[in-house]
Amino acid sequence: AQPIVVALTHNIGNIKYRLGDLGEAILTYKLALSKIQTMEGDQRILLGTTLNCLGVLCYHKSPDDAELAMMYFQEALEMQISALGSDHEAVATTLNNLGRVHVQREDFTHALIFYEEALQIRKLRLGIDSVDYAATAFNAGQSLHKQGDFDRAIQLYYDFLRVAKTQFSQDHRDIAVVLSGIAQIHQERKEYEQALRLYEESLRVGRAALGEDHSEVAMLLNRMGNFHFERDDLDRALRAYESGLKIEKNVLEDTHPNITVTIGNIGEIYRQRGDFDSAIQLYQEALRLQKKRYGESHIDIASTLNAIGLVYDQKGDMDHAMKYLQDALVLRRNILGDEHLDVSATLTYLGTILYRKNMVSTATQLFNEALVIRTSQLGSDHRDVAFTLYNIGLCHQLQGCYKEAIECYKETLRVEESVLGGDHKDVSMTMFKLGEVYKASGDFSMALSSFRNALRVERDNGDGGGDSASVARTLTEIGNIHLAQGDVGLMMEAFNQAARIFRSTGVSPGSLMVAGQLYAF
Repeated sequence: AQPIVVALTHNIGNIKYRLGDLGEAILTYKLALSKIQTMEGDQRILLGTTLNCLGVLCYHKSPDDAELAMMYFQEALEMQISALGSDHEAVATTLNNLGRVHVQREDFTHALIFYEEALQIRKLRLGIDSVDYAATAFNAGQSLHKQGDFDRAIQLYYDFLRVAKTQFSQDHRDIAVVLSGIAQIHQERKEYEQALRLYEESLRVGRAALGEDHSEVAMLLNRMGNFHFERDDLDRALRAYESGLKIEKNVLEDTHPNITVTIGNIGEIYRQRGDFDSAIQLYQEALRLQKKRYGESHIDIASTLNAIGLVYDQKGDMDHAMKYLQDALVLRRNILGDEHLDVSATLTYLGTILYRKNMVSTATQLFNEALVIRTSQLGSDHRDVAFTLYNIGLCHQLQGCYKEAIECYKETLRVEESVLGGDHKDVSMTMFKLGEVYKASGDFSMALSSFRNALRVERDNGDGGGDSASVARTLTEIGNIHLAQGDVGLMMEAFNQAARIFRSTGVSPGSLMVAGQLYAF
């Protein structure tokens, strides 16, 4: 009687799962598990199956249950391997499920270990034309895509398509998803024509398979919106996002995260168009929905507060910007900890506003805190570290702390030359700032050397042999140094070159002061 009871319990658990009552389904399978453990004889296969089902339920119930799902899958795997051998189809299923849990945790390296093993078993046992093989190929392709292994990812995506087009209808939802994934890879490779063609085909297939009002169609529209946004085609991006949002509002609960993401995407378009009031209105709507769903403390709320603060700053309302950014900073510290890169980003945004409000000492403190975080998380040779060092150098320069400013600019220069190469425009800008500080401190020899280095890089990067406004600005500074040193001939040569460029570009000398533009990264 016990085997019949277990089978019935499994069936009841499966029905509850299909009805969406995951909590009750888990309790039912746990009951089955307890009954199996009291049965006589070798029940390893049945135990493995039940444990695998419990893992699947925990996986679907909540990301917070990932550890529990992992435990069930690992126990199932041990049972299955001991009872069936390491190359059985059931083992491949559990390996595939373990891969999915690692993906849920964004651990793509370990996910691939399990997917590759499952793929080999399914290839051996079922053949490369089986649906199960194709499913694992798709899963492995997604993880490879996330890791940037585009060639292997595309190969596995096309493995899936080959099977799907023979086993499914030509217009199947999974085909639409995989076409969209391949399109994303072409987009990341800047192969935009192929990407657009595949996005359009994926949308056509998705609509044919699912109809217009389906969340996956909305997802495909949002991916197309992202594509057009990257291409700076804001009109087409807006149309795609708005179409996706209309569907999402029809088929998803009103506080679903997909809705708030799409609202935020539309808000970003309005921000880029300079329609700051509309952007703020949209972000506020996203914030309202997030608070309704999560309460007052959630990382997505912090991101939206941060976005609203940046829009207010662009609008010129620094007080409102400070308020929202400070709220974002508190949330990010509480949720992510004091050493997270998102914390350093908000510190930097606040620092740039304080700098412009002439609260330079406080801005310096925030930039220094951001520097500690970025150096710890990214290492000393990273572009974001260079940005932060440059900002600190600007603060010291404005306060007349020239020794400290020189140290910051020198370290900025070292990192920039290491990361970007010696001929990047950021390198020339840092060299120019070094020249300004040396000049202000009375070290004309070092100032002249720095300005000449900046001029060399500017000429290498400029159009028309270097006849650019930045070249003229630097020539003017070189002329001023020669004037201070009493070298009239060299002074006149530099000033004449600068004047010729000013005339040819139509730019006035007064407009070329480098006032200290902060990096808001």
